Amino acid sequence: MKRNSAAIKLIARENLSGRYGTPMAALLLMLLCSLLPSMLITNTMSTATVLGIVTTQLLNYMVSLLVAVVGAGYAKLMLNISRGEAFAVKDLFFAFSHHPDRFIVVHLILLVIQFIFALPFDLPGYMNKDMSDNAILLLMLFGSLTNLAVNMILGLFFGLADYLLLDNTDMSAMEAMRESLRLMKGNKGRLLYMDLSFIPLMLLSLLSCYVGFLWLTPYMRAAGAVFYMDVTGELDTPRPKPAPQENDSYNNSYWTGQ
Repeated sequence: MKRNSAAIKLIARENLSGRYGTPMAALLLMLLCSLLPSMLITNTMSTATVLGIVTTQLLNYMVSLLVAVVGAGYAKLMLNISRGEAFAVKDLFFAFSHHPDRFIVVHLILLVIQFIFALPFDLPGYMNKDMSDNAILLLMLFGSLTNLAVNMILGLFFGLADYLLLDNTDMSAMEAMRESLRLMKGNKGRLLYMDLSFIPLMLLSLLSCYVGFLWLTPYMRAAGAVFYMDVTGELDTPRPKPAPQENDSYNNSYWTGQ
């Protein structure tokens, strides 16, 4: 059964009801994992030379790949919540102990594609130091819009790859990307509509000086997890519940949000 955007978002809200604390805490930790290394690179690397610029970019790409592995852990957290399973902030690091190279390969391929599309906007600024400020700003604007469009398109094709790798520890990166392509056939329009439906809430979050994203991001990621479960048929035929474990450290803890 293919559920529409409203139904998927309703399920996501119900799954998150009373459980926002853990996803918010995990989101803040994920932001720190991204911002601290980026700030360190920016403050220590010189961009006065071409070599410095290239080195800085390479380091930033390496950080983005590591953050992508953390992001896969956030997807695991949202899947656990959506499935009614135990969840905790430490789920952020789940992918690091389950063949992280697979997640890195997927996001490296996507990063290369983004890099290729960004080149026409980056090269003129690097090669021509006499460009006016207005021309540079215009290039940055078009570059940002192009990057946004490319990211959205890639998400419509390969957005399920991380979920597939999380659920199938023996699946390779390329197998996950191919399976995502297969599953997204006939479902791209639904995902695009759902993504676009969050724009009004994004604008409100911007007006709140980004504070609203602490609530909106878990909501969006929960909807993404529910969408994956809908596409794979799990919502109609739920997976067997895992057997309860004794001395489960997840239970009755602030960090579990339960």
